Amino acid sequence: MPAPEYTAARRVLLDALEALHDHLDNLILVGAQAVYLHTGEGTLNVPPMTTDADLALNTQRLTGSPEIARTLIDAGFTPSTNPGHWLGAQGVAIDIMVVPHQAGTTSKTARGARIPPHAKNVGRIAPGLEPALIDNAIHTIASFEDGDPRTLQLRVANPAALLVAKAVKVSEREDGARHQPGRLKAKDALDMFRLLQAIETEVLVEGLRGHQSEPEAACVSMQGITFIKSEGTAPDGLLPTLATETAFGDPTIAPAFAALARALVDALG
Repeated sequence: MPAPEYTAARRVLLDALEALHDHLDNLILVGAQAVYLHTGEGTLNVPPMTTDADLALNTQRLTGSPEIARTLIDAGFTPSTNPGHWLGAQGVAIDIMVVPHQAGTTSKTARGARIPPHAKNVGRIAPGLEPALIDNAIHTIASFEDGDPRTLQLRVANPAALLVAKAVKVSEREDGARHQPGRLKAKDALDMFRLLQAIETEVLVEGLRGHQSEPEAACVSMQGITFIKSEGTAPDGLLPTLATETAFGDPTIAPAFAALARALVDALG
């Protein structure tokens, strides 16, 4: 049984997916819950743990009905002051995110996507998820609780798309940390290590090359790989250092991260 916080996060994810059933084909599970679906428990001294759920919203074929904000509110979710951040039972959050080129605005200060007739607070504009829109597959999402028999079929970002999303997230937070110390989340780097460790390099390479079929995904994927190359292929790089920090200083993490990252970069040519 996962930790209580992770169990609650899965419960609230299922609550949201049930409410948004008519839009399920436009939703893609990203973030830690997607990572753990692919990597399982693993062998690290840090068990899989998350306190929320992240969903990418593909607006390409999104219909206007039912309106998403109203649907979530009727299902007991409460919008926070940040667009896309919805609080479910016991304050557990789901985050709904929209990639910039689908956000309906080019304003550099806009935080919420403009996808009428849906409300402006439905989704947060979030770069890095572009590959996930094309690199995903349908999986069964089930409850972790014996008394909850719910299962749903949902698109889940594939490992290569998740690796890119995490790399872009750390890269952006590194830039922001220069002005706001504490923005960097070491856990994102450890999730990257989980993917590098659990997924065959050939599978990641195939996924990354597949991103080249769509211009926006290709651009973001290259951004992620460039960051991994510059900050992940040496044991003292930012990514191995952050991953080690989350793993309570485990001295095996940094060299293993660097070796796996180098193997991936070399395989990409």
